[in-house]
Amino acid sequence: METPAGTGLKLLLWILSHISISQAASPSSQKCDEALVTPLPHNAFTSSSVFTSGYAPGYAKLNKRGGAGGWSPLDSDHYQWLQVDLGSRKQVTAIATQGRYSSSDWTTRYRLLYSDTGRNWKPYHQDGNIWAFAGNSNTESVVRHDLQNLIVARYLRIIPLDWSEEGRIGLRFEIFGCPYWADVINFDGQGVISYRFKMKKMKILKDVIALKFKTSESEGVILHGEGQQGDYITLELRKGRLLLQINLGKSHMEA
Repeated sequence: METPAGTGLKLLLWILSHISISQAASPSSQKCDEALVTPLPHNAFTSSSVFTSGYAPGYAKLNKRGGAGGWSPLDSDHYQWLQVDLGSRKQVTAIATQGRYSSSDWTTRYRLLYSDTGRNWKPYHQDGNIWAFAGNSNTESVVRHDLQNLIVARYLRIIPLDWSEEGRIGLRFEIFGCPYWADVINFDGQGVISYRFKMKKMKILKDVIALKFKTSESEGVILHGEGQQGDYITLELRKGRLLLQINLGKSHMEA
């Protein structure tokens, strides 16, 4: 859309019908590498079992020495797991593990499962296979793996596959990532997205507006943008058909 020089376009999206619009994830100037486990409370952690109360899953935070220095299950076998609830869906980019502090307990190999509900689990895949991560060979060294395939999930579960021959399953860990921005926004018929450029005056040679949507409604305004000189753009549904109106102040176009 061509606009006169100096026009500051104020873009206002009015979603007045039941519409889902797909949009790109929100860009971030920060690297997606925040420690997601460290700030969590003890009740965010659960496990298949615990050796004693001092070995509870809430003590399984990387580089921490609380309790008995990490998590250990009652039995060291292939039926054990350690789970964390991140509180909301997060984008997960890396995982790091460590053995239980000042012990002979560590995990040498493990799998990673993820879920949005805490009930239905998916295993992490890499190179077309259910992936087994290399773990630790002592209690203090940190082994980190950056994920080739990013995960978006609220719940994560670690499944020990092999462990210390000198002791038992022991684990401390950290998950790295960042908040997840959904790529689909759902509206209930009354939702509004408002966006205004910070600059009062702009020289715009070309505007590009792209969106995808689906709706069961036949009537409704999808997009409405206004300038400061009476110019506007409107995209709406009328009787199930798209109607585009563009007014640049001196000229008016309808399609």
